[in-house]
Amino acid sequence: MAYKIVMPQLSDSMEEGKLISWKVKPGDHVKMGDVIAEVESDKAIMEVQSFKEGVVKELKIKEGESAPVGSVIAVIDTDGEEEPRAKRQEGKLATEGEVKKPSQPSSPHPQENPKPSKEPKLEAVKGSPSSVVDELFGKQESASTSSTPHPPSSIHHPSSGEAVSASPKARALAAKYGLDLEALQHAGKLPVPAHAEDIERYVQRRYFTPKALELIERYHLSTDLFPKGKKHTEAEIQAYIEAHDIPLPRPLDPMRQAIIATVEAAAKKPTYRIYDRIDATLLKKHESKERTLTVWLLKLLAEAMMRHECTRTTLGPGGLQVWPGASISLAMAHGEALYMPVFRDLQSKDIGTIAQELSAMKERVKSGRIKPEDLKGSTFGLSNLGMTGIERFDAMINSDDSGIAAVGCEIDGFIAVTLTLDHRIVNGYQAAEFMQMIKKLAVDETTFR
Repeated sequence: MAYKIVMPQLSDSMEEGKLISWKVKPGDHVKMGDVIAEVESDKAIMEVQSFKEGVVKELKIKEGESAPVGSVIAVIDTDGEEEPRAKRQEGKLATEGEVKKPSQPSSPHPQENPKPSKEPKLEAVKGSPSSVVDELFGKQESASTSSTPHPPSSIHHPSSGEAVSASPKARALAAKYGLDLEALQHAGKLPVPAHAEDIERYVQRRYFTPKALELIERYHLSTDLFPKGKKHTEAEIQAYIEAHDIPLPRPLDPMRQAIIATVEAAAKKPTYRIYDRIDATLLKKHESKERTLTVWLLKLLAEAMMRHECTRTTLGPGGLQVWPGASISLAMAHGEALYMPVFRDLQSKDIGTIAQELSAMKERVKSGRIKPEDLKGSTFGLSNLGMTGIERFDAMINSDDSGIAAVGCEIDGFIAVTLTLDHRIVNGYQAAEFMQMIKKLAVDETTFR
């Protein structure tokens, strides 16, 4: 029985996922709970498990490719380990009353990954053109070949006088490029039958260097833009790109799509801002390598939030919801990726615990191992750009939070703080009181015990 594994929906906003890596290959035996792949959603990288035992029959997408939520990405045969096709066919014939003896004794340990022959089979030409075409056009392959005799190739080389075998589209393309199909098939430079993609690949290899083709693909250019009378180099393609001022296309990855969705949603909220600054004397005094300014700011905000329930409030289906703890989303970036992981119930944690949690979260962000549950449960946010030298900035409210504090760098002993608030939840007077509480706690020595 075929058990189909689909692209999971790892968050409410996820529409497609990117396959980061496969942990199995076709023919592998997997048990229930085994991790078979890593998938990147719009917010995190998650492991995909198998919930049944069986043999991996097929992997539907390649590493680096994306697929819509709910589409099949792998197939597992739950009837038992997959047998060689010949044995399965014999078993089928036997059940129909036709007994067929194998021509050769089968090995008790069949080779799972036989070395590739020098001439690829026809099925491979259709399934993986990039590697096979190199062989068809006489290009040197990096893969090693077996020293033992290998079976005859399934690619047919026509004898003299035999009709050329090619699809109508392949014939039309060959005529367009002035190619002699019969000669190329007799020479083994084109497969039999030949298809349109075979002709295109041959032309590309003939008139463009590998690096030139790579550049053409990156910029989504057509090879028809360049004359076919010579072989084009990477430098010529680059010169064409610069001369015509062609931009480099960069499709939106799941992370960028998530950022756009969050920003667009935040822009629709009725927000306002309060600008002030806090005394940084005690913050700087108690700052250390482990207990960084961000750690103390988390602690400071948590203390203030416990005194102002409006900052622990979110909008729910039936109205306002006041949450018991101080849970804060913190803006954290790695490269171009931006995350807002949540630090929960900070009011009950000492400064050492907060420092440890922040350090652990930094490692997860750096390695891309943020989980969807790491991004949920906050009611207020913090974004600290002080370490970059930015004096003051505005931040956009994350998800369903009631507001966010944007913290700049220290100037003359003070740190600029901008509060952005959702006016549906926090009114102006409440926001002013909250800011005053932050300022008061910042100069209270008991806050830092």
